[in-house]
Amino acid sequence: MYALKPARNCSKPTPSSVGRRRVLQAAIALLAAGPFAARAQQRVPIADMHSHYGMITRKIADSGLAEDMRAQRVALVAWKLVADGRWIRATNTGIEQSSTPAPGDLAAFFNTAFERMRAYVAEQKLRLVLTPADVDACLAGESGIVLASEGADFLEGKVENLDTAYAKGLRHLQFVHYIRTPVGDFQTVAPTHGGLSAMGKQLIEACNAKGILVDLAHSTLPSVDQALEIAKAPFIWSHGWVDGDGGNWQDPYGFLKRRLSLAHAKKIAARGGVVGLWALGLSRPGLGWSVGSRDTWSYASEIAKLVDRIGADHVALGTDIEGVGPNWAVNSYGDVRKVVDQLQEMKVPTSVIERVSYANYARVLKAVLRQ
Repeated sequence: MYALKPARNCSKPTPSSVGRRRVLQAAIALLAAGPFAARAQQRVPIADMHSHYGMITRKIADSGLAEDMRAQRVALVAWKLVADGRWIRATNTGIEQSSTPAPGDLAAFFNTAFERMRAYVAEQKLRLVLTPADVDACLAGESGIVLASEGADFLEGKVENLDTAYAKGLRHLQFVHYIRTPVGDFQTVAPTHGGLSAMGKQLIEACNAKGILVDLAHSTLPSVDQALEIAKAPFIWSHGWVDGDGGNWQDPYGFLKRRLSLAHAKKIAARGGVVGLWALGLSRPGLGWSVGSRDTWSYASEIAKLVDRIGADHVALGTDIEGVGPNWAVNSYGDVRKVVDQLQEMKVPTSVIERVSYANYARVLKAVLRQ
C-alpha cells in the first residue's frame, strides 16, 4: 500500500478537500490493519445468565436497567424473577425459608411479577428474546431480555402449568431456590428427594420439548447427575462458584453450601453446558473465595481461573446483580464492563473474553430455543 503524498499545488487546500483527505487516510489505515482493527473499535457484547437488576434493591420502573444495558453494550440478560421471594429471609449465615405459601399463592405471585417484567420490557423497547433469531438480533446490536424464573415454584407441583408460562414468554427456568419444593432438592437444606423428584425429571423433559433453557443452579449434585442422564439439550448452572467436592448443606455459611464441585462443572461442560460465575463480594474474602466487596479485579481473576479449570467454551457471567447482598463485586453493567476491560488488561485472549462475555450463553440459548 502506497502512502499518500502531499499535492504539489502550493495553493491553500479547501475545507472540503481536507475533509476528503482525512476520510481517505482513515480508510486506508483501516484497510491496512485488516478486520482486527475494525473489530477492535467495537466493544465486546455482554450477556448475563443471572440478574435481578431492578427487583430487590431498586424499583423496576426507575432502575435504569434499559439505559445501563444500552450504554454498556449488553446484548442479553436473563432477568430472573425470584419465584419464592415472598417466603424467604436473609440471616447472618445465608438465606432461608421464612414461611410456607398457601395453595395458589406461588402462582399468583409469579403472574403479578412476570406481568410487571413484561410491561417494563415493552415500555423500554427492549427486545424480548423468544427465538434463535432474537438472540442473533441482540448480538448484532439490540439489547434483549430473556424472561427467567429463579425457582419453578409457580408451577404448584404441576408440570402442565409450564405451558402458560411459556406462552407468556418464559424461556429460562431455574428449578429450585430456597424453599421446599416438589421439584427436587436444593443445596442449602437437608435433602428429601434424593436429587430430582419424579416431577423434576418430567420437568427436564418438558423444558427440552418446549424450548426452555434448564438452569440447575442451587440444585444438589445428585440432581445434576440425574439431569445429565435425562437431558437431550445442554443445560446451565447460571450462578455460583466451583470448588473442590462442592458444597454441603451442613456448611456454616450459605456461600459455602452453594459450591458446585469441579467434577460436576466438568460434566456439565462435557455435555455442552455452561457454568456462570457470580459476583459475590465478601467483607472478608477467604475459605476459597477471593473476591471482596466492590472488587472487580478479583472477580475477573476468578473468571480467568475457572476458564483454566473447565475450558473457555463453558464459562459465562452470572452476576446475580442485586441478589448477592450488600457486599457485591458488581452492581451495574458499568461494573461488568470494567470486569471485561480488566480481563483484557490481564492479557486473556480476545477469543476467550468473547466466549465468556456473551458467546457461550448465546450458544446454549440458541441450542434450546424454538423458531
